[in-house]
Amino acid sequence: MNIFDLLIIIINLAAIAGLYFLAGYATKVISTKWRICYIFPAIICLAFVALKGYDVCMLPAYIGSVLPIAGFINEKERVRKLSGIASATLIVIAVPICLLNKGYRAADYVQDFKDGFECMQKHYVLAEHKGADWDALYEEYLPLFKEADREQDAVANYIAWMKFCAEFHDGHVGYVPQNADYIEDEMKKRLYGNDYGLSLVTLADGRIAAVSVDESLAEHGITTGTIITKWDGTDPLEVARQSESFLAASFADRDNEAFYLAAFAAGVGGDSVTVTYLDENGTEKEAVLPKIGRYADRVDETLKILNGGVETGHFMWTDIDDKTACLRIKAMMFDSDSAASGDFSQMKNGIIEKLDEYSAKGVENIVLDMRCNSGGDSQVVKAIAEIFAPVGEHYYATDGKWDDEAGCYLTDPETGRFVKGKDNYFTGENLWDGNVIILVNANSVSAADHLTYVMQGMENVTVVGFTEPNGSSQGIGGIKLENGQFIFSNALLLDENGDVLIDSGADYESGNDIDIRVPLDEEAIEALFVKGEDYLMQKALAAVR
Repeated sequence: MNIFDLLIIIINLAAIAGLYFLAGYATKVISTKWRICYIFPAIICLAFVALKGYDVCMLPAYIGSVLPIAGFINEKERVRKLSGIASATLIVIAVPICLLNKGYRAADYVQDFKDGFECMQKHYVLAEHKGADWDALYEEYLPLFKEADREQDAVANYIAWMKFCAEFHDGHVGYVPQNADYIEDEMKKRLYGNDYGLSLVTLADGRIAAVSVDESLAEHGITTGTIITKWDGTDPLEVARQSESFLAASFADRDNEAFYLAAFAAGVGGDSVTVTYLDENGTEKEAVLPKIGRYADRVDETLKILNGGVETGHFMWTDIDDKTACLRIKAMMFDSDSAASGDFSQMKNGIIEKLDEYSAKGVENIVLDMRCNSGGDSQVVKAIAEIFAPVGEHYYATDGKWDDEAGCYLTDPETGRFVKGKDNYFTGENLWDGNVIILVNANSVSAADHLTYVMQGMENVTVVGFTEPNGSSQGIGGIKLENGQFIFSNALLLDENGDVLIDSGADYESGNDIDIRVPLDEEAIEALFVKGEDYLMQKALAAVR
């Protein structure tokens, strides 16, 4: 039961018990203060209802809390005791009513969707750019929320939001449910399916390989790197595209989607699956693999290996070798003080001091490891870029021009293009003469996208990844709903030409790229999943030496 409702029940039962025994004494010792005591349960009830709201299942408890007022109006002992008995009975009756009624404190998932949808429709700055069909989206997704509401299923509600958000191919469109950790875990159990002892990745040449392989599959000849040709008789990529887990996954760029797609297939199936694979001689064979657990755990392990950065703390330095140092940046945030003030000079000066120290030691390569960087403050982007950029002024981004009266960003009535606002720049200081390597992946998002964008093309900078960054760079806002937080892009950033900065349009191709795309091949699989090496780091360093 809801904690506030429990407090109403517990406190008022205790109060009514006290008032019952007070009745005889208060009748003999007439006093206004004893009369006022009989209002106490009603006051408690009103206070908690004001905090949490009303629920019809609690109606007996509400009535029971008000009945003692009879003792305030009528001072007879009999009236006070009978009203107390009736009050306690009604309050107790409310307990089974609440526990047995599915509608008790029911979440209104449909109204949440309607409120979130309406807010996004008004304020999502990329609607035209993405080619959003609002009517079609509403018609498609409203039934999912109605079903979640009918079943009062918080996990189904979350899954519906995930699928809705995935439609926009925007890393800034997302939903965070209440009790997020629990709901996230339950979502994975429901969506990711069964564990059959392996996960899958797509190699650079298009073949599908087994990774994170359970040792029990060795009896079939399936090990790390084994090529999988069919999953229950179907192309694994086709299986992946139809999987519930993939439909709820959001990618801002088609290339990034293709890189991870195969992993979604390996949880699809019943009590067992028939896997077709190539043996060491290249001959197709089949193996029936029983489920051995939940796939969410294995795919999490796979993604951790593919996406993992240098294992150290945020904004911590690591010596890779005598010529290379790495700064791990997990988010474009430094500390709470700098975030509040907007002054990142302490962070910047700390980086400069370390660069001077490394330069004196003969270090030639600085790696900015931004794999799985969750984004953050644009001022952090500028502060870091200023350190490494050539001396002089450099373009950062252009604001969209806002129309206060219309409450939206201006567009040219003839072309339909956004009207450019203020151009923003930063000043390069060129404080490092050696190589700068930026490591990224599809989870390097928002401000990490932007840092990659402004630094790529600088003479001494090389951006490296298995994939390009996420592909989402607009400012974000959203709405607090009854059952969660819904966020989306609502602050417009343009490039010098007046085009949307970085974010993909209806073509599903982001405006961000990398200098070196490291192929995920047999060598990479061996290094990552057998030897446990940081293969991306190795290839990045090899490229600049």
